[in-house]
Amino acid sequence: MKRNEQIALIVMLALGLITPWVVSQAWVTTMSVFFYYAILAISWNIVFGYAGLFSYGHVAFPAIGGYASALLAEHIGLSPFLGLLVGGLAAGVVGVLIGLIILRVRGFYLCLVTWAFAAVVIITINAEEKITGGSGGMITSAFFSGPHSDLYGYFVGLVLMLLTFAVSTTLYHSRWGLYLFSIRDDIDAAESMGVKTRFWKVFAFTFGSALAGVAGAFYAHFFNIIDPSIGGLDEMGKLCLIVIIGGVGTVFGPILGAFFVVIASELIRGWVAGLSLFIFSIVMILTVRFVRGGFMEIIQVFAPHLRDRYIKFTGSPSAR
Repeated sequence: MKRNEQIALIVMLALGLITPWVVSQAWVTTMSVFFYYAILAISWNIVFGYAGLFSYGHVAFPAIGGYASALLAEHIGLSPFLGLLVGGLAAGVVGVLIGLIILRVRGFYLCLVTWAFAAVVIITINAEEKITGGSGGMITSAFFSGPHSDLYGYFVGLVLMLLTFAVSTTLYHSRWGLYLFSIRDDIDAAESMGVKTRFWKVFAFTFGSALAGVAGAFYAHFFNIIDPSIGGLDEMGKLCLIVIIGGVGTVFGPILGAFFVVIASELIRGWVAGLSLFIFSIVMILTVRFVRGGFMEIIQVFAPHLRDRYIKFTGSPSAR
C-alpha cells in the first residue's frame, strides 16, 4: 500500500472506533449496513473494476455465503466467527466452479449468464423451504449475546471492512493486479504478452466471490436473519450504483460509494415513497454522463488545487 492509503486505513480505523460512542444505536446499525455494502462493493470491484468481468449475478454469492454459515450454525452449532470463513469458502468454491464454466464468454453474454446463475440460486433458496425457510428466510445466531451485541458486531464489521480494503489495495498494486488490469483493458493483447488470461479471470471471479460470501455471512449473523432478498435484482442494481458513483477500478471508490448510498438512504428514508430511487437514478445518470470516474475522479481533479492553496496559505514545504 502507498503512504496515502496507509493513512486512509488509519483514519478509517480511528473514525470507526470513535463513531459508536458519539452516535445513537440506530446509526450504529446503519454503519454496520455500510460495512456490509462496502465489503460487497470491494469484492465486485475486483471482479468488474480490476478484471473487467461484468458479473450481474454477484449478489448470489453473499446469499450462498450467508445461507451456508446460517445453516451450519443451526444444525451443528458452528460459531458465527467460523461461519465467516465457511461463508467465504462456500462462495469461493461455487465461484471457481461457475467461473470455469461461464468465463469463456464475454461482454453482454457474461452479464446474461451470471444473471441467470443468480436467478437459479434465489429460485432454489425459495423452493427449498424446509431447509432455507423459503421466502421468509431463517433466523441465525448472533456474533455476541447480551445488551451490547450490536456494538460488538459493529466492530466485527469494521475489522472485516478494513481487512478487505487492505487486501484489495495490496492486490491493486501487485503484479497480480497488473495481470487483471491487462485483461480488463485488452484481453487479446494480454494473451499475446503471455498472460494466462483464463486463469486470472477465474482467480478474480473466485476471489471476489469469496469476499462476497464473507460479507453475506457477516450480514446473516449481525442481523440474525437471512432471506432471499439478499440476492435480489434490486440488490445488484444497488451494488452497481455504489461502485459506479464511487469509482470503478479504484481502491477508495467502493467505500465512498457505499458510504454515500447507505447514509443518503437513511437520511431520506420516510420522506416520500420512491424518493431514494429517483435521487439515485439521477446521480447514476449524471455520473455516467459527466463524471465516469465517480467520486474518485472529482477528488483527483480538486485535490491538487486544494493542496496548492494549502501550500500557498501556510507556506509549508512539507505539504509538498
